[in-house]
Amino acid sequence: MELSERKLKILAAIVDMYVATGEPVGSKAICESLCNSVSSATVRNEMAELVNLGYLEQPHTSAGRVPSHAGYRLYINKLMNKKPLSSKEKCIIAERLYSNADNPEEILKSASQILADITNYVAVSTAPHGNDAKIKRLNFVQTGRYTAMVILITTTGMVKSKLFRCDFVITTEILRVFDNILNDKFRGVYLSIINPVFIQTAAASLGEISILVPSVLAAIMEASQEALQTNIKLNGETNLLFLPEFELSSAKRLFDYLTRRVELAELILSNRNGTRVLVGNESKVPELSGSSVIITHYHINNGSVGSVAIIGPTRMNYSKNITSLEYLAEIVGTLLSEILDTDN
Repeated sequence: MELSERKLKILAAIVDMYVATGEPVGSKAICESLCNSVSSATVRNEMAELVNLGYLEQPHTSAGRVPSHAGYRLYINKLMNKKPLSSKEKCIIAERLYSNADNPEEILKSASQILADITNYVAVSTAPHGNDAKIKRLNFVQTGRYTAMVILITTTGMVKSKLFRCDFVITTEILRVFDNILNDKFRGVYLSIINPVFIQTAAASLGEISILVPSVLAAIMEASQEALQTNIKLNGETNLLFLPEFELSSAKRLFDYLTRRVELAELILSNRNGTRVLVGNESKVPELSGSSVIITHYHINNGSVGSVAIIGPTRMNYSKNITSLEYLAEIVGTLLSEILDTDN
């Protein structure tokens, strides 16, 4: 059913007032917001119809109404006005990100901390999906007479290291041989295809040198498999304890879900186009039935895509949070592209 313009105005006013105050909204407040252009009786009738249509709810015996999940969805899709951040707000976000721009790990950690601070919700940031990553560089560092470390650096900024041991004394010359031969063999290879079969094939192609590198190849495979796992940063979990919308039991369920990092990463990395808002059961995650999730993405020059998101109550300032999230994602993508220098 297509809602009339008046119903849409009333719904928008109720969402805005409820988000601002946290109190159910009555007809008198709506009349005042509409400059008394509509009678109180008419507003009450319209509100009653919006309840019947599922866009509003009446909590307990209160005379006021609050938006339902369907009401929030309609508001987000049709009624919300996105307001740009002020120059000061942009400056605060950019300065904090640039001050922690030493490496990709620190940028993602800083991004989630900034989001948690400015929204007072749970904030999540992820590195690009491991399936997008290739090996950019292998470095070798001696740690003992018979031991050394391989440091694997990916095109998405992930860094993983693994120790390996040889049956012979490791020298600087040997490490230089490893560096030249193995970088030539592995540079540009997708992490997702580095499995035992690939490693066996790589060893066979090395000829006589293969007898020197079985432990090195095993270390490279282990580091690659670890780098495949999504790197996810989480901040602001304790914010849930101070939000009146979450009772202790619901907060605990949400805490439990947030510990399941693989499931959380799948949700955050799904549908990597544009900004997505999931209200209540739209996430298809039972623990998030009383929450909203806003997800957007950042892009690196090589085409890799990572995500930033917030998780909070359905009663949130969607316009402000979406704008903040999108601006932060833009800066994260710029910083990571500069650091990774993916064109070289």
